[in-house]
Amino acid sequence: MDKRISYKDINELPEVALSTGSTKVLKTGSWKNLKPVIEDKAAPCSKACPLGTKIPQYFFYIIEKNLDRAADILLEKNPFPAITGRVCPAFCQIGCNRKRFDERISIRELERFVGDYILNRGYKIKEIPSDTGKKILVIGSGPAGMAASYFLRIKGHSVTIYERESLPGGVLRYGIPSYRLPKDILDREFDMLYKMGIKIETNKALGKDFSIDELRDKFDAIFIAIGAWVEKKMKIEGEDLMLSGLHFLKEVNEGKDISKFIGKKVACIGGGNVAMDVVRTLKRIKANPEILYRRTEAEMPALEEEREKAKSDGIPFHLLVLPIKAQKKNDKIVLTLQKMQLGEPDSSGRRRPIPIEGAVYEEEYDFVIKAIGEEADRSALPSEYLGDDGWPFADKKTGAMKVKGVFAGGDFIQGPSTVVEAESWAQKAAESIDRFLKGEDINVREAPPKTVSFMLINTDYFNKEKAVHPFELSVEERIQTFDEEVKTLQEEMAIKEAKRCFSCGYCNSCGNCFVYCPDMSILWKDNRPSVDYDFCKGCGICAKECPRGIIQMV
Repeated sequence: MDKRISYKDINELPEVALSTGSTKVLKTGSWKNLKPVIEDKAAPCSKACPLGTKIPQYFFYIIEKNLDRAADILLEKNPFPAITGRVCPAFCQIGCNRKRFDERISIRELERFVGDYILNRGYKIKEIPSDTGKKILVIGSGPAGMAASYFLRIKGHSVTIYERESLPGGVLRYGIPSYRLPKDILDREFDMLYKMGIKIETNKALGKDFSIDELRDKFDAIFIAIGAWVEKKMKIEGEDLMLSGLHFLKEVNEGKDISKFIGKKVACIGGGNVAMDVVRTLKRIKANPEILYRRTEAEMPALEEEREKAKSDGIPFHLLVLPIKAQKKNDKIVLTLQKMQLGEPDSSGRRRPIPIEGAVYEEEYDFVIKAIGEEADRSALPSEYLGDDGWPFADKKTGAMKVKGVFAGGDFIQGPSTVVEAESWAQKAAESIDRFLKGEDINVREAPPKTVSFMLINTDYFNKEKAVHPFELSVEERIQTFDEEVKTLQEEMAIKEAKRCFSCGYCNSCGNCFVYCPDMSILWKDNRPSVDYDFCKGCGICAKECPRGIIQMV
């Protein structure tokens, strides 16, 4: 229209239909071919989290400054956010929809923020259900043992943990360096387990101080989570000259004298997370560590974050080399190194390292530490607990072993993995144990939740904004100390970052659907929308304007 229409008198207006009664008389909802359905769905971050943490939900309460409610939601799935908020590889962040818009949300850092709030607030569970009368033994107090104990205790069962070391914590205490996980965080987590009524007996080793079978009559169920502490063999000449990576980390974490490494040239064989912890620890005690790895960096199993930090710390990576012999010469260890090249992918999906014929050389070191992987100690288990392959067996979905009433999980079953994956095993196993004790079927199938993809997010309602990251020590500072190198977000930083979240699949009561509905058929009660289908014509505006992807036309 290129000319404005104007009227000088009311009589010039055209005739129009005008109702003097209520439009509610005519139920226009019968006109629709499609109808909007409002339904919370899973955010991709939550689906990617092994524990299924309800991430957008507790972010909402961070923004509301209701940290008690945020803590309650977080603890439903993750009992130790102060730990996972420090050492988790953050699978959630990989799936974050926001990274397709600008930058992914700093989910792990927000988890740590709430986790530290819980530790500072104190006791986690306000009420433990009344005692069920069932007694459960958990063997091992690493991440899987801790998590299983928590989930079983909040169901009202009596839980006792047997731990072979003098202090509880397993790999969290003895394997992870304190610059990544301070030991006082672990101590405070265990203080809470004690307050929940969980008993912990240390210096009790499976196979040495007790057997599984002698305790089966004393407990209603047993959960085995003793981790993977046996270093794999390289099966080369001179291997006995090498030290174990896990053993080295354990000595450091126990505060033993490690001054013999100061100023020494140390080779660390391996490309996993233990190898990264070893070399970064050596750097802090003034040694000169080097990584030797038989593939390229692209095939390294270590977390990218840890690899990058190791390189930033100034640690050389010697790639495509494989030690094939070690010998002692003049108080030095001489490694014979075979140069490698990559071939076709192997069963792990990574390209197989292949020796280059004739490409062999020698290198001299003061110490050699191998960190090529760990496996479970199966010597403590009778044969009926082993699978056909001779390794400890437990069902992946339930944690049930072949012997009734005995369950297992964590690294003991799946091999070295992450803390959050070990907790996830424990979460599943605890649910199965609870069902077993009630006489219920432990094989429960649950349909996977619907997930909100990036395409369902209405990004018109968001501004591009950089992610908030925590303060970190500089490289120059961190290689001088075992103090924690990454700091916890301050409250204003946490709120700012939580506000960047799309809140995929979770209605945070923005009210867009209510405001934009042309038929006033979106109802609003208890701060939540619903649809009055008597008057909804199915135009789809509410679904179009929903920023979270929770309204779909069906």
